[in-house]
Amino acid sequence: MDFLIINGQVVSKKEANLTEFLWDEPFILSQKVWFGFGGIPLFHENISSIERQLNTFNLSLPTLFKNKRELFRLTKRMLNKNKFYRSGFVNYQFFISDKKINTLITCTAFPEFEYTFSKNGLLVDISDLKKNSHSVTGRFKIHNQTLWKAAQTNAVKTAWQGSILLNEKEKVCEGLESNIYMVKNDVLITPSLGSGCYEDTFRPIILELGKSLNLKVAETPELQKEHLFSMDEIFFASEEKGIQWVLGIQSKRFVHEYSDEIHYKLNAFLKDKII
Repeated sequence: MDFLIINGQVVSKKEANLTEFLWDEPFILSQKVWFGFGGIPLFHENISSIERQLNTFNLSLPTLFKNKRELFRLTKRMLNKNKFYRSGFVNYQFFISDKKINTLITCTAFPEFEYTFSKNGLLVDISDLKKNSHSVTGRFKIHNQTLWKAAQTNAVKTAWQGSILLNEKEKVCEGLESNIYMVKNDVLITPSLGSGCYEDTFRPIILELGKSLNLKVAETPELQKEHLFSMDEIFFASEEKGIQWVLGIQSKRFVHEYSDEIHYKLNAFLKDKII
């Protein structure tokens, strides 16, 4: 990446000076948005998500982000100047202090044209850390980052490649930075928002794609961890992490069938969003 956007201005990485961003001990809100197929398919959905997160701190979108057309134009200009024509992430960052909000937009490129899928499968465990199902803000990335990082750090110390989080009621909630989906007897099952789970931009899309595969969809806040071991298939999904098939939980192993088909349909959906 040779070019980025600082407070609405496209600048060279060599000329960028972010020292001021660190004054007044800001906290940082960030959102990674996938680009591909010549556009940014979930651009509007992500800006709406950012706005809801800022609202939890009684903050409004910066002026540039209220003008979505201009923000989109600048973002595309940055991608073109970096010659990022296939796929990757745009990272919108907000450095929030008492005095102002500074904005930084960067990007990362991938060699693939389509949205990626983890075909090797993850071996995961159930984390000892818990989410609060009563916290409405727990649906947003900025309020989950510390918990996810702690759970990820704990997993690194083991043979597991990820974790499943439960809430304080010992009910299944989510994966790390992802929603969790399970398939059993042609039913696609996921924790409902009442469980306190993360509300990713992919969530409503995955549920609709499941229906298009003739799967019944069940959202529940009452899924017990013991139920995980009776599932036929389990996968994680989020815009930032993609679709990650779960090979196993502890010693239990799973197949992958519908996650492949959902990945195929997801790419078709994202491509159609550009047209």
